[in-house]
Amino acid sequence: MEKAQGDMNERIDQEYVHILFGMSDAGSLKVTLSALGIRETSQVLSFNELFSIGPLSGLDTIPGMQNRHLWMMERDEDYSISQHYNQENQLVRMAQTVKSIPHHAIIVIWVADNAHDQTGLRFVLHLLRDRIQPVHMVNVTEQYQSAGIHGTDGVVPFYSGAIDQESYLLIVKKYSQGLPLESNQRKEYEADWLRLAEENQMLRLWEDAAIISYDESALDEVILRSVIELEVEQERNQVRKGLS
Repeated sequence: MEKAQGDMNERIDQEYVHILFGMSDAGSLKVTLSALGIRETSQVLSFNELFSIGPLSGLDTIPGMQNRHLWMMERDEDYSISQHYNQENQLVRMAQTVKSIPHHAIIVIWVADNAHDQTGLRFVLHLLRDRIQPVHMVNVTEQYQSAGIHGTDGVVPFYSGAIDQESYLLIVKKYSQGLPLESNQRKEYEADWLRLAEENQMLRLWEDAAIISYDESALDEVILRSVIELEVEQERNQVRKGLS
């Protein structure tokens, strides 16, 4: 484990270090940076977590991380498998890696308007709270809108994977260096992390440009209603097939 962590740290010697919160998002960014011919100047890191659910209390400590790990394992049977095959992206290792990013590197954090990315952003800024150098950010949802990009369905993407390849290429080409966060912005994000960690609810939703904490049963009624609606629709389809 120590050797693997050491290998990762040795690779972080590029001009830019990009931080994302999903393995798929990280893969897309790597491919796009390569297509733009700037991959060699960049290190791409990704957390393998789902920050919109699960405990956050003490998450910058080993006991806090272990508590979250156990909570996730008890509720998601695929979690252990994912963690096993992506060990460099585990929470403990990634937290250590983020803290050890060299001062000369420009950090660019990529997010979209969803509770998972936005919670992850606040956690990373908490880890970097003692870093004097500027931290940069790209909100792909905001840049999608500000660049005048509009999909045929008029839907604004709330995660990177919802952006078509051509539009994503335009965003990365224009904002590959990110936009520096002002000091007051960083402090607000750091304070918001402390709020979320103190509330320590098991569910977080993105509402009105803010992360709102909820009890983990908050969506039970919505999920149940959706299941019932699907079952009714399936029964209707079966009846239609029987009549045709």
